[in-house]
Amino acid sequence: MKKLAKRLAALALSAAMLTVPAGAVTQDGQSETWFDGVWALIDAFGLTAENDPYILQNYINKYLQKHPEEMYEVINDILSLMDTHSMYLSSEEYSQGFSTLEGFVGIGVGLQQTESGVQITEVLRFSAAEEAGLQIGDMIVEIDGADAAEMTHTEVAERLRGAEGTAVRLTVRRQGRSVTVSCTRRQVNQVYVSGRTMADGVEYIKVSAMGSENDWTAFSDIWDGLDEKNTRAVILDLRGNGGGVIDVAFKMADAMTPEKDVYLGGVRWREDMGGLEQTYSTGGALPLNRIIVLVDGGTASAAELLAGSLQDNGLATLVGEPTYGKGQGQFHLDLVNGDKLVITTLVMELPRQGQYEGAGLVPDIRLENRTVTVRADALAPLDTGGTLRFGEQSDQVYAMTERLSLLGLLKEPSRVFDRVVLDAVAAFAESYEMGSLLHASPDLLAALEQAMQTLNGETYVIDDQLQLAVEMGKLAAEKPQQYTPLPDGSWKAK
Repeated sequence: MKKLAKRLAALALSAAMLTVPAGAVTQDGQSETWFDGVWALIDAFGLTAENDPYILQNYINKYLQKHPEEMYEVINDILSLMDTHSMYLSSEEYSQGFSTLEGFVGIGVGLQQTESGVQITEVLRFSAAEEAGLQIGDMIVEIDGADAAEMTHTEVAERLRGAEGTAVRLTVRRQGRSVTVSCTRRQVNQVYVSGRTMADGVEYIKVSAMGSENDWTAFSDIWDGLDEKNTRAVILDLRGNGGGVIDVAFKMADAMTPEKDVYLGGVRWREDMGGLEQTYSTGGALPLNRIIVLVDGGTASAAELLAGSLQDNGLATLVGEPTYGKGQGQFHLDLVNGDKLVITTLVMELPRQGQYEGAGLVPDIRLENRTVTVRADALAPLDTGGTLRFGEQSDQVYAMTERLSLLGLLKEPSRVFDRVVLDAVAAFAESYEMGSLLHASPDLLAALEQAMQTLNGETYVIDDQLQLAVEMGKLAAEKPQQYTPLPDGSWKAK
């Protein structure tokens, strides 16, 4: 856009102003201050400032006469009056708040604080954590021999980061047993996309951020390989995804849209920057039986744009909790002193729901995850000396499934050893490296009982949202496949 090009030229000029010392005189003889440069950037790009060009000057003139030394606070005070997302940050503050855009040196995990300690919520692709075999759900027990039980989320994160090339030794608890690994810290690639097979024909794709084009590349690699696995259903997990690059969100939506010229959504700039910019699909996406998108209160910005585009076009079912409601986008402008100006420049619009700033998205199926506490002495007695087989109905099957439910492998206990229970038994056996089992052996039951004793008294979250999504995916995968894979690696719609 020609107008946008002019604005970018103005940006270069405005940024140059920031090198002018306070009270200096420019070439045209006008007195300029360091703040004049910042004000020019806000005026040139600010969404709110378009219709009120004096929004800053009115506040600046009054305030700086009394407090000329408080420039930093003044800028943020004024930005907060414009919208809730614009801010002026030091380089340190920016690195802490926008690490998904900058990357970091560490082992490559996402963390969350729970009542029982710090839990791994994400293992980043190509990271040291992935190579070491760390898994989502692992509870961090020790770091380099130090007890992590009383450490906060922040303390654990600080210990996991460090100089590139140094090693850290972790012990985690996984479904009642301890696993110890060693990871060598390195620059974490800005790839926040991973995938795995959940069941026959059901693929799970986790997108925890859209930090760069690398995330689109990783997503595209996974998506392009779905036909080789005869995939019929996909679970797209956008929970905790705070957004990122809008173009990446549109590319992902386009990759998942079979029909051509479907309106995916729009970006509304200032009128002098082009106004509404609309994006349409190119078509040709793999025809799937179902797409399930997981969302929660941490799903925001570009992630909401992706989820909402799929929802509005009838391409996906949203499961989980209402999303955050951040429908405005920002430019992240580098200043010559190393600081950052994050300024709102656009608003995102969905095909049917329109602008979602402050409103968010409502899932088609609203579901909160369970919080459970293990009380080993309150569980039904389990005989670990016998074998439980497929098809059996008994109190012992109930005792086993009660424990599997507490581990999040089943939604609820059952007296019948059916296919759902068998899948849960197989998942537990795989976690304990017992191989593929078509029954519950004495060794498996003993390991299950030991897990309950280890977890006794602990409280944690069961991912019912994912479990429901897997069940929905399995049902969809039972329906006829809508395409035929070809020998050359391509596919043909039926």
